Amino acid sequence: MFAAALTLSGVTMTSCTADIEDNPVIPEPEPEPEPEPEPVVKEKFELGKPNNDDYRYLDEYKALKEYIDYEKYPNFKLGAGTTANEYIKKTTVYKMTNKNFSETVAGNAMKMASCVDGNGNMNFTTVKNYVNAATEAGLSVYGHTLAWHSQQPNGWLYKLIADKPDPNGGSEYTVVASKDFRKTQNVGWKADEAENDYSIKFNSTNGLMVTVTKQHPWEVQFLAMTDILLTSGNSYKMTFTVKGSKTGKLDGRLGDWGGGSNFSINFTTEWEDVSVNIKPTMSSSFILLHVPNYVGDVYIKTIKFEGNKIKTVPQTQKERHDTLVYAMDKWIKGMMNACGGKVKAWDLVNEAIGGGGNDGQGNYELQHSDGYKSGTWDVGGSAFYWQDHMGDLEYVRQACRLARKYGPEDIKLFINDYNLESDWDGNKKVKSLVNWIKKWEADGVTKIDGIGTQMHISCFEDDNILKSIKSHITTMFEVIAKSGKLCRVSEMDMGYVRGSNRWGSSIKTNQLTEAEHKKMADFYEWIIKEYFRIIPPEQQWGICQWCTTDAPSNSGWRGGEPVGIWDQNYYRKHVYAGFVRGLSTK
Repeated sequence: MFAAALTLSGVTMTSCTADIEDNPVIPEPEPEPEPEPEPVVKEKFELGKPNNDDYRYLDEYKALKEYIDYEKYPNFKLGAGTTANEYIKKTTVYKMTNKNFSETVAGNAMKMASCVDGNGNMNFTTVKNYVNAATEAGLSVYGHTLAWHSQQPNGWLYKLIADKPDPNGGSEYTVVASKDFRKTQNVGWKADEAENDYSIKFNSTNGLMVTVTKQHPWEVQFLAMTDILLTSGNSYKMTFTVKGSKTGKLDGRLGDWGGGSNFSINFTTEWEDVSVNIKPTMSSSFILLHVPNYVGDVYIKTIKFEGNKIKTVPQTQKERHDTLVYAMDKWIKGMMNACGGKVKAWDLVNEAIGGGGNDGQGNYELQHSDGYKSGTWDVGGSAFYWQDHMGDLEYVRQACRLARKYGPEDIKLFINDYNLESDWDGNKKVKSLVNWIKKWEADGVTKIDGIGTQMHISCFEDDNILKSIKSHITTMFEVIAKSGKLCRVSEMDMGYVRGSNRWGSSIKTNQLTEAEHKKMADFYEWIIKEYFRIIPPEQQWGICQWCTTDAPSNSGWRGGEPVGIWDQNYYRKHVYAGFVRGLSTK
């Protein structure tokens, strides 16, 4: 380290002083202290309710799926019901789902009516975006649902099985479509009533009543009729029986969301039949009505279409069966192609088992339309019961055949249903379902892999009622385990009922006490542990929470109820702790 040389006793030395003078050394600077690590900012879904010390313990919990013992339960999936369009925005719902769950299922986006319109046109854009986003995030997607009687493209299906032309020819002028709002008290889609200052009500005297409290140019709108089967290009006389609390008009469209034929109906304060001539541009249409720039009440008793109709005769049952197999083939093939082999498990058939009747072997019958039960083939209503036309066995067997034909080689197919934990009939529904699966599989070809139990349940203040419900949940799991099928809790959510009335109404979230929140958490914990206790690991598919957050008051599903693991602001509830305790084996 010395630079300048000196000679002493034959030894060469160096001088530090000379080095400093001739070639100064600049000392190295002191190292900067390590910066303090940035505090980890948690998402609010990782925290309990703010400004409340009773919820601070929830801040310390890890994500839910981290509590699963995958060595002990290697097949178990923790699922979440999601709104596909919210998930693919990749904001809070996306992050919360990916962080806490290993599987996701779309609440509505993969149902038939969400993808197939009233003329049989298919659109799988949302499905593709959702499946790709979830699988790229490392989640598995569970498909819901391939065959069901609800949320179907009724216009297309009814058109397919409509009467065929009479071979003897002829035509007649007649009513070809109609709706009486005094009897059929419903509408289809409608704009948000609160946001747009109107309401829709019905009664048996005046039919449909639209009350508007603030003028809007077009925002007060709703589907008055759907699935109207007419011949494109033909002329029809459309008649509204209508009046208002003051004079006004209705603007409307006969068509679909892409277009159609527009019209206006003027009304007075007296009941009048107001008619317009109209030509549909498609074979299955709806009527979208607007109440423009109006404050007051509008009443509609009936809407009807009159025109020339060729004479027809009914299709045979075989013709209806074969036609619906064609429709089912088109739908399932389209869906499986859209998923690209990424969706490995499906609800093959949803809610097939009824809650009554006798199939001749002591089981509940399948669900059917009222028309079917009274001996006719007129399904009626807003549902389309494929089994009315295809038969109880063929309905499920054909769906299974097509799912295995077009789906991935390792596809798993479930029968999904509700009330399988029923305590009022000794679990008869789950027992009936197991026996129906045996009948469907009796052809030696059909193979059902699993049973989905929805478990839309309630926690009860009355401990005797709760004890009975728990007992029948245990029995349900035992029946499914004994069947040898995979078991999936498919749509679990929970309300809360006070008092001793087994059929009492659920209370709203804003009425729930802290003790009641914690009782719900304890019930969730018990259910999850009971699943692990009874269902063998090789038969476990997993548990799916249908509602991750509490329901808004205007929700169409359990509106205003405390059905979530998180509150509406995405903060953890005490139920989160119940899930942690249930999932954790340590």
